[in-house]
Amino acid sequence: MAKAKPRPFPTKEQVAAFIRENPAPVGKREIARAFQITGANRVALKALLRELQEDGLVERGRGRRVTVPDALPEVTVVIVEGVDTDGEVIARPSRWEGDGSPPRIFMAPERRGHPALGKGDRVLARLKRQPDGGYAGSTIRKLGTATADSFVGVFRRKGDGGEVKPADKRRRDSVAIASADSAGAADGELVIVEQQPGHGRRTVVVERLGDSAHPRAISLISIHGAGLPTEFPAPARRQAEAARPMSLGKRVDLRSLPLVTIDGADARDFDDAVWAEPDSDPNNAGGWHLVVAIADVAAYVTSGSPLDREAFKRGNSCYFPNRVVPMLPEALSNGLCSLRPQEDRACLAAHLWID
Repeated sequence: MAKAKPRPFPTKEQVAAFIRENPAPVGKREIARAFQITGANRVALKALLRELQEDGLVERGRGRRVTVPDALPEVTVVIVEGVDTDGEVIARPSRWEGDGSPPRIFMAPERRGHPALGKGDRVLARLKRQPDGGYAGSTIRKLGTATADSFVGVFRRKGDGGEVKPADKRRRDSVAIASADSAGAADGELVIVEQQPGHGRRTVVVERLGDSAHPRAISLISIHGAGLPTEFPAPARRQAEAARPMSLGKRVDLRSLPLVTIDGADARDFDDAVWAEPDSDPNNAGGWHLVVAIADVAAYVTSGSPLDREAFKRGNSCYFPNRVVPMLPEALSNGLCSLRPQEDRACLAAHLWID
């Protein structure tokens, strides 16, 4: 009888996917069993798990079992935040003790005959982690409604307390703030307020943003109004800060070319650089040879890593007159992924010939 062909040793991506798809932490023995790893290959598996941990793709928990960073329980309470532009119902965990913003949860449509989920609904949900770090959720049962409505506005001192006039013109009415709920805000200060649920709709200042007359106030109103995240989760920050310059290796050395970036004097992130020379090919007389180089971001943002998941959530960097909300932490956006003058950087370059 022919021997069964041994299963090939799994890749990092395959092991990471197996860990992601398990709702509970898994041990090395379970991983070895799933991929039929035996004998000396168990040592290689241990090394592979260590690499995944160093890349920020997994973390160790109790009993040396591994899971994805900040994973949510399979069954948990979520709060519906609203509907996105594709009509998907978006929720967040009701309690979040991880670093940075909580993962997004895409709730499945309700069963026929049941009312659709609305903003503020508290739901006991069954979750399944997705490859992008988010979750697919399905309703087990509704638990009621408990939401706090928040917005940005200008605080005005009035009597013992004050009132906040919304910065968003679509909100017409100012809201009263008791002195104990003003967080010491000064007259004319830009603040974020939260209208608490329940009887009386008490309104509380939850964050002070500074003088509303300052030029940066316009950017802050836009950032908070659009819900743009201004902080990075700790796993993403750690991965960015641990990054080191790439060695030349098999890369082509273009450091002899006087590449230049086309940016303002106050620019901090240099995304691309260019260089051109007259084409020496007699068949292209009067033509040009160009090189366009962009930072090799993919060399640092590995697939499925905390940086990859956070960049996917943000989509792009957002530029304002006086600040940037970057897609990647500063260690990369203004550091290793910025083509700064007189510093070696990994890049992707294209040669172009034009007539």
